[in-house]
Amino acid sequence: MDIKDKSKISDEYDKNVDLNKENHLDTDELNSDDGQYELDWDVDSDELDSDELDSNLKSHGPNKHKSDKKKRKLSWGNIIRYIIMIIAAIIFLYSGFMLAKIYLEYKQGDDIYKSIADTVLVPVEATTSDNTQEIQSPFKYDHQALLNINSEGIGYLYIPSINLKLPLAQGSDNDYYLTHAFNKTYNGGGTLFEDYRISNGLSTSHIIIYGHNMKNGSMFAGLNKYLTPSFYKTEGNDIFYIYTGNKLLEYKIFTAYISEPISATYTYNFTNATALQAYAQSMKLLSSYNTGVDVSSATQIVTFSTCTGDGSQRVIVQGTFMNETPLE
Repeated sequence: MDIKDKSKISDEYDKNVDLNKENHLDTDELNSDDGQYELDWDVDSDELDSDELDSNLKSHGPNKHKSDKKKRKLSWGNIIRYIIMIIAAIIFLYSGFMLAKIYLEYKQGDDIYKSIADTVLVPVEATTSDNTQEIQSPFKYDHQALLNINSEGIGYLYIPSINLKLPLAQGSDNDYYLTHAFNKTYNGGGTLFEDYRISNGLSTSHIIIYGHNMKNGSMFAGLNKYLTPSFYKTEGNDIFYIYTGNKLLEYKIFTAYISEPISATYTYNFTNATALQAYAQSMKLLSSYNTGVDVSSATQIVTFSTCTGDGSQRVIVQGTFMNETPLE
């Protein structure tokens, strides 16, 4: 090989060495870059914001489980509270509905009996004669009009002291008229009715009439007043009337008391006057006060019976027959 060839080979070698140097990475530079790279991702604890640290600890620390439990408890508490609120709302709405229903039923009953009174009774004025007041019947009574409304009608009761004017019925049991008005419309106020077991209707020796003690003061609610002696002793408060057929029957109250639901008070269908009079005497002894009325010669007794406020007992008011007046 000549010198030129050797020189050519040497030049090519030098070029390769230079090329390798350009593409060669210095180990120190690589280590230095790597170290810098690692430092760039390191977090200096002195530079970390304390609020961020607290936030991280709360989010990822042991208190996170307590917070979750508290949230769960609050969630259950809210559910229970909502359930209670819903139940309270339902109770409120139901109570309102029932009050409205009761009010409407009271009004319906009042309207029914006002309509019947307008049909059956016609008010008349009292007249005077020779400076002496002669009391006539306060109403013209139409018995046929009553029967046209209800064929089980037997008469009309009038108690001036408690402003009671209501029709009387006698059915085939003692249940129907507890929940039906006189025109047979369903109504919680019911009807005043005679015990179905009694024979001869209003001609019998002992008439027993039942009626509700209504909270709005209707039906037999006013009978409670007779338990007070001062009310009874007020002039005119001891008298009541029954219209039936073409006659007006007058009665005088002789006793008022509280009875048990089942008692001797409800004895009926007496076979003779002596038994009736003995019964009247025993009932007079039960009175809350002494009325002073003589019942030793009683020929007919009328008993009004209604529940006490709690329904456990009965308020009883009884009258003895006094007089009969023909109606025109």
